[in-house]
Amino acid sequence: NAPTINFALDIVEIDGRPIAKRGKMAGAKDIWSCRNCYHAVITVAGQEPQKPCPHCGSSSLWKATVPLMRKGQPVVEPVSATDLRKKVLEVLPKLEPIAPPPGR
Repeated sequence: NAPTINFALDIVEIDGRPIAKRGKMAGAKDIWSCRNCYHAVITVAGQEPQKPCPHCGSSSLWKATVPLMRKGQPVVEPVSATDLRKKVLEVLPKLEPIAPPPGR
């Protein structure tokens, strides 16, 4: 089996009403990705990020959070496995390596 990645999700909005535990950023968010270095920038939903990219200085940020389905129906054409693999292989060399967790 492949090593797993631990992650957790926090409830930050219910029926459009911002709600979160203390210390968490309430409300819906958008994720923007730099086309140059793929650094992620998070904003409150509907707000544009400050440019340039805080990591590499590029002004090419694109909105990575887009709806794929609405009311159980797809709203975009699915990407073929071949095209998805091609995109991943293009991006991989641009990503910074992640150090393995201690003890592995």
